Amino acid sequence: MTFLGLDVGGSKCRYEWWPAGSLPGGDARAVQPAVHGIEATVAGLAEALTAAARTALPTAAVCALAGVGDVATGEAIAAGLRARGVPFPVAVVGDVLAAAAAALAEGPGLLVWSGTGSFAIARAANGELHRIGGRGYLLGDQGSGYDLVRRAAGAVLGAIDELGPATALTEALTKAFGAPSPQRLGAVLQRLDTGAVAQRLPVVLEVAAAGDPVAIEVLEGGMEALAMLAAAAVRRAGLDWRELPVAVGGGVLLGVPALVESLTQRLRVFGAAPPRAIADRAAAEGAAWLAHGFFTGLEPQRSWVQRVAL
Repeated sequence: MTFLGLDVGGSKCRYEWWPAGSLPGGDARAVQPAVHGIEATVAGLAEALTAAARTALPTAAVCALAGVGDVATGEAIAAGLRARGVPFPVAVVGDVLAAAAAALAEGPGLLVWSGTGSFAIARAANGELHRIGGRGYLLGDQGSGYDLVRRAAGAVLGAIDELGPATALTEALTKAFGAPSPQRLGAVLQRLDTGAVAQRLPVVLEVAAAGDPVAIEVLEGGMEALAMLAAAAVRRAGLDWRELPVAVGGGVLLGVPALVESLTQRLRVFGAAPPRAIADRAAAEGAAWLAHGFFTGLEPQRSWVQRVAL
């Protein structure tokens, strides 16, 4: 038997197989129900599943999507896939769950994630998962790629309105987003999806590396907020920081060592050990592991998938 896992974030879709490494993985178009709607999400997933099934017909699959925070949304997408004729069972869960499967399968621990979105999740001693953050770009995702760029753009508008200090971010972000003026930067960002905004993070990093104090403060503030999510997750799970396995993941933390170091310094205050990084495609592998366990009745996979709303 082979099982397929899809990890669909704000900017990328990856798929992998279980047993791990048994078949080559791949990439597909990213879709999010909160951004593209249910119908477009179903169409995009069906396309990705069809592409993966050309390699082998899976026994079953788990699709882990950003923006699936409740059972009803997951079931609606799964029903849409069945209606489109996907010929194998598919469970639809939130992308947080796939990341947790990648980092916390072995026992209690903490995962801190920053990609297009962000969250912290801790596995308690009884196997329960406790998620903090990751509530979407409007009200959460602190320290994510989107949030860092949004903070930087906010600092630009603050400088323009003389509510904050001048910053090199003004020229850099106005140019990067093709805005007609710094004053129109907000209007431009509001027309873009979260992935497109997060893709401008290298601009903020470059300005910070050149010594701009406002850009540095933006990045430090984002990592402080991310550390607070981690602390809340550990507290809610009833864990002790001492000897607690800590992992970090997501494109922002995996791609920017300086941000990992900043986050590590903040976690060290709580007594955390240095974190390990999980692989770039680990969440897709975690989704495949979930598919195997869920459809064959193994724990904790079955319980985790049944509780899609973390």
